This record gives sequence, structure tokens and C-alpha cells, in this order.
Amino acid sequence: SGVKFEKKSNSGSSRTIGELLANNHHLFPPWLLLVLTARRQSKTIAKTFSGFRKISLDDLRKSQVVRDVQQYILSRLEWEESLRQHMCRGTAETLNQLHIKSNGCFLYLERVLDGVAEGCIVLREVRDIPGTLNGLYLWLCQRLLSNKHFSKVRPLLNIVLASERPLSEAQVCHCLLVAQPTLGSEEMRRRCQVLRRVLCLARDDTLRPFHHSFAEWLCDVKHCTQRFLCSPASGHAMLAVQLTLRGPNLSKEEVESLALHLSCLPVHATLTPLLPLWLLDSGTRLSQQSLNTCADARATKLLDEASACSHTPQECEVEEAGSGEVACKSPVERDLHALAAENNYQLLETLLGGESEQRAAMEQTDKHKQTPLNLAARLGHSQVVKVLLAAEADVDHADVDGWTALRAAAWGGHTQVVEILLAAGANVDYCDADQRTALRAAAWGGHDEIVTLLLKAGADVNKTDCEGRTALIAAAYMGHSDIVETLLEYKADINHQDNDGRTALSVAALCVPISEGYTKVVNILLERGADVDHEDKEGMTPLLVAAFEGHSDICELLLEAEADVDHCDSAGRSPLWVAASMGHADVVSLLLFWGCTVDTIDIEGRTVLSVASAQGNTSVVNQLLHRGLDEQHRDNSGWTPLHYACLEGHQEVVAALLEGGAQVDQTDNDSRAPLLLAAQEGHAQLVLEMLQTHGAQVDQRALDGTTALRLAALQGHQEVVRILLEHGADVNAQDADSRTTLYILALENRVAMAKFIIDPGGADVEARDSEGRTALHVSAWQGHREMVSLLLTVGQADVNATDNERRTALHSAAWQGHYHIVQILLEHNAQPNHTCNQGATPLGIAAQEGHEECVRLLLAVGADPNHSDHCGRNALKVAAKSGHQGVVKLLEEAQANAGVGLGAMGVAPPLICPSAPPSCSPESTTKRRSIVSSDSSNLTNSTKSSHKEQTQQSFTHLSSW
Repeated sequence: SGVKFEKKSNSGSSRTIGELLANNHHLFPPWLLLVLTARRQSKTIAKTFSGFRKISLDDLRKSQVVRDVQQYILSRLEWEESLRQHMCRGTAETLNQLHIKSNGCFLYLERVLDGVAEGCIVLREVRDIPGTLNGLYLWLCQRLLSNKHFSKVRPLLNIVLASERPLSEAQVCHCLLVAQPTLGSEEMRRRCQVLRRVLCLARDDTLRPFHHSFAEWLCDVKHCTQRFLCSPASGHAMLAVQLTLRGPNLSKEEVESLALHLSCLPVHATLTPLLPLWLLDSGTRLSQQSLNTCADARATKLLDEASACSHTPQECEVEEAGSGEVACKSPVERDLHALAAENNYQLLETLLGGESEQRAAMEQTDKHKQTPLNLAARLGHSQVVKVLLAAEADVDHADVDGWTALRAAAWGGHTQVVEILLAAGANVDYCDADQRTALRAAAWGGHDEIVTLLLKAGADVNKTDCEGRTALIAAAYMGHSDIVETLLEYKADINHQDNDGRTALSVAALCVPISEGYTKVVNILLERGADVDHEDKEGMTPLLVAAFEGHSDICELLLEAEADVDHCDSAGRSPLWVAASMGHADVVSLLLFWGCTVDTIDIEGRTVLSVASAQGNTSVVNQLLHRGLDEQHRDNSGWTPLHYACLEGHQEVVAALLEGGAQVDQTDNDSRAPLLLAAQEGHAQLVLEMLQTHGAQVDQRALDGTTALRLAALQGHQEVVRILLEHGADVNAQDADSRTTLYILALENRVAMAKFIIDPGGADVEARDSEGRTALHVSAWQGHREMVSLLLTVGQADVNATDNERRTALHSAAWQGHYHIVQILLEHNAQPNHTCNQGATPLGIAAQEGHEECVRLLLAVGADPNHSDHCGRNALKVAAKSGHQGVVKLLEEAQANAGVGLGAMGVAPPLICPSAPPSCSPESTTKRRSIVSSDSSNLTNSTKSSHKEQTQQSFTHLSSW
């Protein structure tokens, strides 16, 4: 590479690649730029490369990061139908909250939006999802995997996490059968099905964590808790045994894998010296190549030791202590935190019974401010907790997150540890940084025995966290019916409201079916007297929430408890309205059975049938039509249910509405028929069906003159354009400004679509707008080289066609300084000396604007440098007036070659005289054309301009055509 690193003294030598780069990056050549990516909390890297410029990729205080996040969310919504199905009136606010919670983390956004698309998360729950990746992972696992489920897939996860390369589902199952040979094929299939909730299936059919951070999370007990903690060491053991059974048949790579898995087994003084013998006894063939190519240092060391054993008659000796116990380092050297984590309570007790300085070390904390007691309680090591408490450890010490030992044990479900801590006088109502107590944590986690212990110890059953939520609300949200019942027996406030105004019944109605027991929770709360019509701060009752989420059984329970079937929220939405908008046919049927009002209208003038048609559930639409809802109803914009169905492309709904009496050509306030909306959105099959089966008018126009063909062409829907042309659509139809579809496509530089409507579409390339301009004029003005070539070659456009001011496309290109367009036009025989109404030639215009390349090119093909316009100005004079010295020099040389100088022309006339410029530039038409987007807005204005104002402008001051 040509980079030479200077030698350092031993004291300053580089021990890692990072240190090597940090010490020598100043020696890199100028063309080699060192770019590093690091997590924000990686202070080591930031300190090592302290002189580097930092660029934040996920700081929401930076506008570009905010823009990227917003664009990602919008792109997902645009391209994924499964996400758009969840959109409603409150979607924008919810997505904005998601944007803020993500804190610029695209992985966070991806996982939440993937969950919404897959149906395991609803958008309304975004406000309840923690705002960190670790919190999100925990929330997802709690929702997707019960304790029973996770205990079954934990061994599979251990294998996936331990493997150094991705494994297929069959390989993972085969490995598990080594440890659990009695598992049947059906049970294995069910376990793999559950496993796919948290792992992704790659294109090569291998199982992988969706991101390495999730794999790290599964191994970090601080974040995943004891409930979801995985053990890669257990996976290494299963993989090692599975490979050992195939020892003689292992390939070189598999031998290296076996050495790696053996070297990763938990350190054990008795087992470790035997690992080389294990490797040898498996029958594997050790080769020098394996020793040289193995990338892992521990595996390489094991392979070396095994190779040495295979060449010596001496056996590896294992030293044993006289008492039969494993010899170990001096107790003074053992770390208290490590002993607590390893559950080595015997050695810990010996250590704490010694010198006082060791007892003092008991209160030392790690980087998370955890004492050995905090760590042992989090891991559920009850014997260690007893030893530490006997040594008078601080029972209420809180870590960096405000978690005491009791809070951590309650969260992890360690009942025995909780009992020990309570007996030692732990503060039962101590709050963490989020004001959550041990009772709140145990209620959320579903640990009913711990909840009972804490309540008996005097825990405050109605204590709230920073979001105003009690243990009862937490238990109801997670569907823990037994805990809900226990809390109510201890006088929990059943109608307590959190900061959002929600009660336990409200959140129970929100729960998705994945939470087992949610129906029972609602039943218990209703039987205990919960307010069935309680409104949260958005005016949502439990029935509205349940209807929105599609929980028909919950809705039935609430209706049987006399819930108000027609209550509307602050946005005016009734239960029927929200159920129809989300396509929940069973809920709609239930609400109709209970006699709900069907003819409500929201603030935008839409009926329930309108929103159901937009959502696309045919069953819902048919139910509403049978109830007599008006299929011809027009909302505030004049849209009927058919308009909404066509916009979304719901063919079956369109057929149902038309069969129910809807008019196929009914127009909205802008005279747009449903066919225009279907064409605009590219629903080819629906367009074909409306034309062939339902008799829609192919050339019906909106107020601005746009047709279905125009809208489909502008959106690039070639198949729709083809269908419309085959059914007789007028390809040359003009809008209110007399512009054809080809004209607009040329203005927008949509080359592919322009080519299609020219051939085979047969569009007229010479069609003119109200100012007499053709598609070639606007393409030349805009500088669209490929479009100009298309019009001249495929379309055979008249290169010298003039507009109402007698200007050609060459005038346009020269005015704008588009050198390549001028060249193309001249190659197709454009007249360089053609004059407009003011007598100006392309050369004069290019000279006035200072476009040297255009002037040089025009002179080269014979443009007359001496021609004067109607005011007596030639190209040299207007260039000199405008101060374009380069152009002046070119023209003087041309005049000299022609034998004519400025002095021979006598006294020059005034440079400023009245002239009439073109009345309107095609560039301005981009601001005035009909813009039809997905929301079908109409922004067309008139193109007429005042000729009186135009004649007051000077030719030398023109800035647009």
C-alpha cells in the first residue's frame, strides 16, 4: 500500500489494530482517508482517535438525521401495503411519536414497523414501547414468548448464538436432539415455529438473529433479565458433542469448529486439561493446515496442545487438591462480583469471613453501579444473597438505573431471593429512576407469587410510576389475570387513571391476543365494578379501543356490561366507524347486532361506508350496504364510497358498490370520476374491469381538463396507459391550458412514457398549447437532451416549428444556454437565422445572455453576426451592453472575418426600446400545470397573461421566455 509505519518504543507499541491506526494514521498519503464508525457510548474509541472529526448518524438534533428518519418511515408506508392497512386519523401523531422514540436509530424503527406489518404490534402501542433498543427487545419478547414458550426455544437459541456460522433449521434441530433425543418431530416443528418469532430466516434458509445487537442482548442479564437470558456456553457444549459424534468424518473446517466449541466451554479446573484428550479421542484428524489457518486464538492453542499430546507418550496430568477439591487461586485474588455471578457462595463465605478489607470491598460497585448483592439478586443466586446479607451488605443499594436488589429479583421472578431480601428488611416500596417499585415490576412480569409476597410485606398497591401507572394497570396490560385478581383483593383502585387517562380496563381492552388471559382480565375487571364507559384523554372508551383493535370477544363482554355502543371519541369516531376503518368484519357484525347507529358522519363528511370502502374489506362493505347505507353519499370533497375504493384499488369492493347501485361515472367537486383515481394509482386490472364490465367513460375529464390517460402517464403506469389506449382514449386530449399529455411529459422529462404514447400511442408531436408552443419547444427550454432527441427522431417533430411569437425551439435552447440542445437542433436542420416577431435571432439571444458556447456553435454553422433586430441592435451590441466580454470578442472576430466592423455601421441606435417578449415561459407551466397526487389535489391556474404588461418590458432585461 505504500504506507510505512514508524517503529515505536516498547512502551508505546501498538497492541491492537485500533492502536496501530491511531499511532500511525498521520503517515497515510493524502488520498487515503481513515473513516471509523463507533457506537456513541464507545468512549475508548473516541479517546483513542480524539483528533478526528465526528459525524453523528443518529442525533435527532441534526436536521439531516430528522429528514432521513422521516423519509424512511414514509418510504416504508409507500411501498408496504401491510403497513398502510394500519393507517387511520391518528397515524401521523403515532408515527411522530415513533420518530422521537427511535432517537435516530433505524434498527429501532425497522423492528417496530416490521412488527406492525406482521401483526404482532399495533400502532397505538407505540406510546407504550420503551424508547431504547434494549427496552424494545424486552417488550417484544414479553409479548411474543411466554415463560413456557421461551423455556422450549432457549436451547435452540443457545445453539444459534454459539455457532460461528449460520445454521439451517435442520442443523439446529439435529444438534438439539443430541441433548434431548426423546423429542418427536412434531414437537421439534412447533419449537422451530416459535423460534421464528425472534429469529429471521435468511435467503439461504439459515436461522439468524435479525441483528447482532439482539444476540448481545440475549446474553446480557442486565437487559434481558433472567427470564430471557441465554447461555452460549450451553450451545457450545451441544455443538461440541454433536461434532464429536462425527469425529472421524469431520472436514478441516469442522475440526476447527470443534476446537472452537471445546475452547468456549465454561472454565473448569478439572475439565480444562482434558480438552486436548477429548479432541484426540473424538477421532478427528489433526493437520498442520488446521493449526495454521484457525482464526481463533483459544482454538489454535487447543489444537496445538492436542497435536503435542498426539506425539508424546506422556499423559496430561491433572493436579488435585488433597481434600479432593479443585485447586484455585488465592481467595484474596478472587473478585467478589465474579464469585457472586458464578454462584460460588462457599468461596465467597470464606472470603468474607477473613480480613475486614474484604468485607469493605463488598460494597464496591461495577460499571453499572451494582454491588455483589445487586448482581446476585438479579441472577437469582439465593445462597450468595444469604452470604452477603449475613456479612451486612446494604440491602437497599440501588444501581445506575435505580434498581435495588429487591427490584431486580422481583423483575427476574426470583421468589426465594425476594423472600430473603424481605426478611432482611428491604424497602418494599423503593422506586427506581422511572418511579417503578418491585410490585410494579413483578406485576408486569407475571410473577404472581412475588406479587403476593410483596403485598403481604406491605407494598403500596396503588403506588404510581412516572407515567401514572399502577401495578394493576401493568398486570392488566400484560394479561396476567391471577395477579389482577390478587391486586384487587388488596384494594387496588380499579378505576385509577394513568397520565393518558386510561384505566386497567382500557389497557386490557387494548391487549392483543398474544397476551394469554386478556379476556379473563376484562371479565374480572367488569365483575369487580370497573367503569365500562370510562373515557381516556382522547375520548376513547374500552369499547372503542377493543373495536379498533378487532377484539370481538372483548367487545361482546363490554356490550353485555352495557357499554355505550354509540359513544364517539374526540374525533367523532364511533365503535362502528373505527371497526369498519380497520376492516374488522366480526366486530362490525357484532355492533350491528347490538343496534348501533349506522348513519353517523365524521367531520370530513364521510359515512362508515366510505371509510370501509377505503379500507377494502368486502364483508364489511356488504354488511353496511345490506343495512341500507347510501352508496351515493358524497363527502365534503364530493367523493363517494366508490371514489375511495377505486383510489385504493379494491376490486371486490368496487364490484359490490356498483352492484349496490353506485354510479360508475359519479364525479367529485373537481369533476373527477372514480376511473381517474384508479388510473392515477396504477390499478390496471381495476381500470380494465371498469371499462369492460361497468362501462366507465374512458375520456371523462376533470375541471382542469385532465383525463385518466394523463394521470396514468404522469405517474408512469404504462400498463394502465396501454389499457386506456386500447379502449379508445384520446391521446391528444388537451387540458385547460391546451396542453396535451405529450406536452406535459416533455415538460417533466418522462422519456420512457413519452416514447410509449408516441409509438405505439400515436400522439401528435406538433400539438400546441395556448401560446403556440409544442413539446419540442418546452423540451429545448428545459434542456432535456434525451427528450429532444426522442421528439426529433421517433416523433419526427418539425425542428423549425414556431410559437405565437414566431420563436423556434432553437431560440429557446439558445436563450437558456443549452449548448447540447442547440447542437442537436442544428444537426436536424434548424434554421440559425430565423427571426421572431421582434426580429431577434438565436445568435442575438445567446449573445445577450452571455452563452459563449452557444454563440461559438451558431457562428460555426453560419449564423449572421451582423443581423439587427427591429430596434437596430445586433448581437455584438447587446453582448457589449450586457458586459459579456467573451461573447464580444467572438463576435468581433466573426465580423472582422466578414469584413465588417463596428465603425462602418455609423452611429448606433439606442439599446433600449419597447419590444414584446414571449408572454409566458414554459418553465412557469411547471408551477401552473394540474398536479394530481395521491390525495387527488387540484392546483391548476390560468396561463393567460397581460400583453399590455408584456410590451412594457425591455428585450435586454428578459430573464425568462
